[in-house]
Amino acid sequence: HQHDIRFVEDNWESPALGAWGLGWEVWLDGQEITQFTYFQQAGGMPVSPNSVEITYGLERIAMAMQRVRHFKDIRWSVDRTYGDVHLRGEFEHSKYYFEIADVDRLRQMYKLFEAEAEAALQQGLVLPAHDYILKCSHTFNILDTRGAVGVTERQALFGRMRDLARRTAEAYVAQREQMEFPWLDEAASAKAKAITEVTLPLTPRPTEASDFLLEIGVEELPSADLDSAYAQLRERLTALLDEQRLEHGDVRVYATPRRLVAVVEKLAPRQPDRTLVIKGPPADRAFDAEGKLTKAGEGFARGKGLRVEDLEVREMDGGRYAAAVVHEEGRGAGEVLAEALPGLVAAIKFDKPMRWNASGVFFSRPIRWLLALLGGEIVPFEYAGLVSGNTTHGLRFHQPENIPVCGKEDYFTALRQQGILLDPEERKIAIQVQVQRLIAQAGGDPEKMDAGLLDEVTNLVEAPTALLGSFEREHLSLPPEVLVSVMKKHQRYFPVFQANGKLLPHFVAVRNGDN
Repeated sequence: HQHDIRFVEDNWESPALGAWGLGWEVWLDGQEITQFTYFQQAGGMPVSPNSVEITYGLERIAMAMQRVRHFKDIRWSVDRTYGDVHLRGEFEHSKYYFEIADVDRLRQMYKLFEAEAEAALQQGLVLPAHDYILKCSHTFNILDTRGAVGVTERQALFGRMRDLARRTAEAYVAQREQMEFPWLDEAASAKAKAITEVTLPLTPRPTEASDFLLEIGVEELPSADLDSAYAQLRERLTALLDEQRLEHGDVRVYATPRRLVAVVEKLAPRQPDRTLVIKGPPADRAFDAEGKLTKAGEGFARGKGLRVEDLEVREMDGGRYAAAVVHEEGRGAGEVLAEALPGLVAAIKFDKPMRWNASGVFFSRPIRWLLALLGGEIVPFEYAGLVSGNTTHGLRFHQPENIPVCGKEDYFTALRQQGILLDPEERKIAIQVQVQRLIAQAGGDPEKMDAGLLDEVTNLVEAPTALLGSFEREHLSLPPEVLVSVMKKHQRYFPVFQANGKLLPHFVAVRNGDN
């Protein structure tokens, strides 16, 4: 519990390379140390299987481990610091990119790199072509830093790089296909196939009303996606129960960054039986003059799975129609849910969803576990390469991480013991109380707490614990807008203001976990 490690939405894209992915920046004690990205496209082509890029900020990790306040103070060796080794280089490269780089020569270099990429591509040399595309991109960035690229030219250069990247990606796929994809992981393919062919356990068959619990465990959802999924899950689950004719009590939905949870109280053990009158074609088309079935009548019976002898003529909707009275026996709730739950999860949609495994399923972020219990029994279903069970997961880096539960009450107790507040409104109130208390403690006005930031922070943590921090008073000489922007946008800290609006050298952070 020494450090607060967090995953916060941070997507990546390079329009010039036709590449993009979804993921996070990884925080260590409020500082970004790593980017973690599931790539979705490269060269304008879908990435399959999805690759993951982990970009380490080693200097920032070292700063935290060595407890220094500036990157130049990182210990490089016994007698040298990071600043001794790299500070001069930082200065010289900055001066070059912003002041010295020759725009005319850079434009010539761009054209030469572009021509070399074309030449390599024409000879089927994919990797050299890719190298020169990256050099084009780097050269463009220097030109942009020098302020030498206008809006129209930017679009033209982007378009040329994007076209090169697309053709290079297509050539790479064709090359690997010709080589019969030698790195294709047969073991992974066999594993994916085994999951899809798994034999699910029998569905529960309760004899009386019982509570139903569903948990969709995910990697950290973006704040806006969490709000959307929270609303969709309640709406779609209620509609599903109505469509499936399952009587029930209250439907409650909860959401945290790592889980979407639904509870249905007093769910009926089975659907009620029902009698249906199935309307067919007009009687004069379904039967001939002698009362025998026509081809149209036989087609209706066959299409509805009816016996011919069950058809009769009925007065309906102002006319005479072929019809059949069918008695439908209600199915058990466990059977109905096992069949319907994959569709429920799939129906939750997002503005920018992602793929992450061989199932090809789309969701906001990877689904990592599924829990479904009717009473104390597992409701078995498969989705996204996962099979539902009775195991939930607690906070990251807390023990136990894997928690088997035997029912709704057991589930809520287990998560509450780890400080996890499932209800977004309860979590929001808890954060507000803690933050306002610390603001007052620092001499600030609690009423000046940012409401919009409160909503976002509520969606970033499961077990909120607020803490008061300070920064050097001399930083207050900077425009307050600069300090506030960094605190709110980049670190999701609450600035501390006096009643007169003056900024104080304090902030309130909210970590995920206990003290």
